[in-house]
Amino acid sequence: MEQNNYFEALLYMLRVIVYADGIFDDEEIKAIKEICNREKISDEYYRNFVESTRGFSEKQMYQTGIDLVQVCTLDEQLKIFAWLYKIAEVDGKVHVKEVRFLLYSLRHTDIEFAHVEAKAKELPAIGA
Repeated sequence: MEQNNYFEALLYMLRVIVYADGIFDDEEIKAIKEICNREKISDEYYRNFVESTRGFSEKQMYQTGIDLVQVCTLDEQLKIFAWLYKIAEVDGKVHVKEVRFLLYSLRHTDIEFAHVEAKAKELPAIGA
């Protein structure tokens, strides 16, 4: 299956942010599936991603994800961070580690947090 840098970057970064608070709950699982559906990431693609990253450390997941983000277009990067912003809220509480992760990751791009917030408002609700 051909790799799509946007899909891969999004999936890596989603996995890192949902583990940031130490809990990967049912709401976050459901939200990732919703994002995959909205982004037209097939179940097979997602399953292959999960299988290929089994055993990766958080550091490996993050570094691979941020490297992939950097080869995405500016629009793709903005959309990735907007989805991350939305998934951080999905369990009803935004954990400080999730915020820190998001802000730290933005430093690797030319995107401002205000633009992420604005883009997140354009995206459909998840986990509702």
